[in-house]
Amino acid sequence: MMLKFMENLYEVKVQRKNVCYIKNDIMYGKWAFPTAKAGFNPTYTEKVNKSVLKEILTETRNYKTNLATPLPDLDKKYPDDLEFIEETIVYGLEQKELFQTNKKLTLKTVKTKEDLILWGQIASQVYDKYDTDYIYESFKTDIGKKYATYFIFYKGTKAVGVSQVIRGGGCSAVYWVGVLAEYRKHGLGTELTKQTLNYEIEHKHYKFILSASELGLIIYKKLGFKPVETFYEYNLKKHL
Repeated sequence: MMLKFMENLYEVKVQRKNVCYIKNDIMYGKWAFPTAKAGFNPTYTEKVNKSVLKEILTETRNYKTNLATPLPDLDKKYPDDLEFIEETIVYGLEQKELFQTNKKLTLKTVKTKEDLILWGQIASQVYDKYDTDYIYESFKTDIGKKYATYFIFYKGTKAVGVSQVIRGGGCSAVYWVGVLAEYRKHGLGTELTKQTLNYEIEHKHYKFILSASELGLIIYKKLGFKPVETFYEYNLKKHL
């Protein structure tokens, strides 16, 4: 059954620059990084067309840009601008009661530059296609902002895992969930995920979305996540 809060919602993600949503064929622009007061600042609503693509390309000339859309084969409509990457399934959950945890891990929120550097060092090991410098430069403007929280998880005194939550559109989007390879297969991934969700629930955020690898999906399904949408991801080929 479709979850109401995710019905027909899709994202245009421009790394650390903007987040836009598309409902059916209407694009709702929410420029988010940075804004004067932090958070999401709507700036325009337009049909998905050439002028919108041009605006995105122009505004994000220095950013790695992905376009996520409900319209398959959009690259055939705009062959000079777009290149198809992959199909992605979004999973959603509404949850108001806290998950039961076993306290195998201790959660710490990232509040300083040093914390974020450590977060990036762990994240770059969990997701080895990203290096620490890239991660830090991508996320450094998020420190202290209401729309984003980063978590480091400790087993004793050893930092072993990370997660990230980005808030917008009435949802908490859960990203970068992972445990160092040598600590996997001991239930720590499940514990880490539960504690991330519990933090949000304790702060009165009850609606969650995420996309998942096959490994992570095992955990998320056990926690009640269900597929709510499929979108098609494209690269923007050029900058104007």
